[in-house]
Order: sequence, then structure tokens, then C-alpha cells
Amino acid sequence: MFGGRSRSVLVGLEVGTSKIKVAVAELDAEGSLSLLGVAESPSTHVRKCEITDFEMTQKAIHQAILDAEAKTAVSIGEVYLAISGAHIRSFQSRLALDLGAEGAMIEEGHLRELRQLVRQQALPPGQILLHDLLQTYILDDGTPTANPVGLLSRRLMADYHLVSGIATRLQTTIHCVTGLSLRVKGYALSSYATAQALLAPEQKSSGAVVVNCGAGITDYIVYRNGYVAHSGTLGVGGDHLTNDLAVAVKIPFPRSEELKKSSGTVEVREDVAYRRVSLPAEGPYEQRFVPMSLIVDVLRARQAEIFEIIREDLEAQPFWESFSGTIILTGGGSRLDGVQGLAGKIFDRPVQAGRLLAFDGEVSCEGKQDWATVLGLLRYGRIAEMQEGEGGRWNRMGRSLRRFLSGIRFF
Repeated sequence: MFGGRSRSVLVGLEVGTSKIKVAVAELDAEGSLSLLGVAESPSTHVRKCEITDFEMTQKAIHQAILDAEAKTAVSIGEVYLAISGAHIRSFQSRLALDLGAEGAMIEEGHLRELRQLVRQQALPPGQILLHDLLQTYILDDGTPTANPVGLLSRRLMADYHLVSGIATRLQTTIHCVTGLSLRVKGYALSSYATAQALLAPEQKSSGAVVVNCGAGITDYIVYRNGYVAHSGTLGVGGDHLTNDLAVAVKIPFPRSEELKKSSGTVEVREDVAYRRVSLPAEGPYEQRFVPMSLIVDVLRARQAEIFEIIREDLEAQPFWESFSGTIILTGGGSRLDGVQGLAGKIFDRPVQAGRLLAFDGEVSCEGKQDWATVLGLLRYGRIAEMQEGEGGRWNRMGRSLRRFLSGIRFF
């Protein structure tokens, strides 16, 4: 499968708002992926998944890499990188190829020609294409097909889901990594990587919306009929809930985060009106009692707003009215008490917590739900390595990445 290659090591790197995460796996010649270990370091200079202090973030990445190397006994030289941020945009595109009035048998060359057309699409100034994800091919009579090669048609169309981002944002993140003598072998949209960690093929076919509730952003991706139907990114996340609570209760952000984790809920229960939460004396702050109703109202309002914005975006998509799939919640924010119930009411669809697909080998990913994005990068990298080993291109972004990296100027 890999052209006689022996085992190789894959490394995923996520530069998140609250943490830098690294995951290491071993890929053997048969395509089996074994998790070797994970590591993390605090991320205090990243806002909404965008770097605000280059030097401090680079130090945090370096610390996470060193920790991962120590835990796995692997020397890390290259990584697959998760890309996210409020600057990410996604849109649909349909391209057509005229095959002549008499029609023609569709060949691989026609598919490559369509692929070139989609990569030539005009983007807003300063944007770069991150992903061109094929959805389906369509024949001249409107028949959709996953593989049109060998079929006759006068016209061949293709629907793509395209994802773009601001080039300078991506340059900064890549420079932060390559400055540590690490090679960025590939990158993937965070929500796309997350889905690879959580969704089995049958879930991608039956339909699923993966909502990753992060600290600085909330991103989501929709699978339908086996392909990516839609994706989106909001520059709002768990930190906003914490900040709202800090303002309402008049306490510092760190203390508000502790309160959210220990007593936070978005579920309205009968006893809420009578309960109070004790805030012990700390430093200049005396002991206080906070009404539970205040905590619920503040957290519920912001979390409901996040879900409602996502729902409005989904309702604007042509597939949503007939969509019968499941909402899958993941990320640190999904652990907040009552979130699943709130999501069920707002989306009016079944909701469940994300469950990681198992890896081979002795190291388990059990209990690592917050690691879905970086673990998904390993599965994304596995596909890339297999395609590369078979003599093809891991064509989701291979050539565009090489062109982009070659044009980066570091000052």
C-alpha cells in the first residue's frame, strides 16, 4: 500500500486559544494507525485561535513539542497543522465542463480539468484557498454520481465546498512553527480534522453536524451523503461565557472560569431559584454567595446565542429542511452541564456527545474528547500519507500548500 515503505510517524499540532496540543501516532505499512501519546502546554497569547504574541506562542509550541518527544521517545521534525480562526470563510461552487454536442466518455483527465478550474476561482484580495472538497459530480441529465469515469455525457459538472482564509494569518502560524526547525507537512481546517476523529463512514453518509465548542471560537461542519455539505466558524467560544459571568458576578476572569467549571450549568431546574453558590474568601475578595439563577441566566444566554447563530446559518442552506442527521458536540465547552439539552431545543435535532474513533495499538484515546481536533489531524495525515505512498498527490491541498509556502517571506 505504501510502496514498500516501513513505519512512519505522524504528528498533529493545534495552536488553540487556551492550549497548544500535540498528538503523535505511528503509521505502519498496512495503514494501521497507533497512538503513541499526546502533550499540551498553556496558550496565553492566542485570541480566537489567532496569534497575538509571536515569541510567547512559539515558546509554548516548543514546550508542547518537547513534552511530546519526551513522552513518546520520538524526534519530531514535521507536523500536520490545524487551521482555524474568525477569518475562515467557506462557500459552495459548481463548475461545468463542456464535452461537446455529441457527448463523450468521461475520463480521468476531465476530472483533473475540473479540479484545475476550481483552483483558479477568484478569491477576495489577501485570501488563500485552504480546501477544495469535492461533493459530487453531475451529468447533463442532472444525475449525481461519485465516479463519472466511463460514463457518457455532453456536460460534466462538479460541486465543491471551498474553504479560504486570510493568507497573512496562515503565514504567521506557519512561521511560528517553521521557526522551530519543524516542517509543516500539511494543514487542515480544524472542524474538518475534528470530524475525522469523531465520524465513522456511516455517520458521514446518514448526516451529522459536528460542533466544536472551543475557548475562543466555535466551529462546525456538516456531513451529508458522505461529503462536506457546509462549514462555519464563529469568533465566540467558552471564554465569552466566562467573561460574561465575570462581569455579572464582578469577579476576575480566572475565578469566573473556576466558578463556571465547578457550578456552571445552562439547564433551568426547579431548585435554581433557591440555590446559592459560595465563593470563598480569596485575597482582597471576601466570602460571597452568588444566586444560582444568575449563573444559569448568564451562561444560558450566551450559549443559546452561539447555537442560534449556527442554526440560522444552517437554516439558510438548501439541505437543512430535510436534514435528519445528528448534532454532535465536542470541545471543552460541550462539557458544560445542560449543553446537550439546550442544543436539542435550539436545533430541533438529536444531539449527542462526540465519541472518538479508536486507534490501533496499546495507547487508548479514551477520555481525550477535548483532543478531537489534533487526533483528527493524525487521521487526516494518514490519508495524505497513503495517497502520497501510492504515487498520487494528497490532492486536497498539496500543490497549493507548496506554492503558498514557497512564497512566504519571513522578516
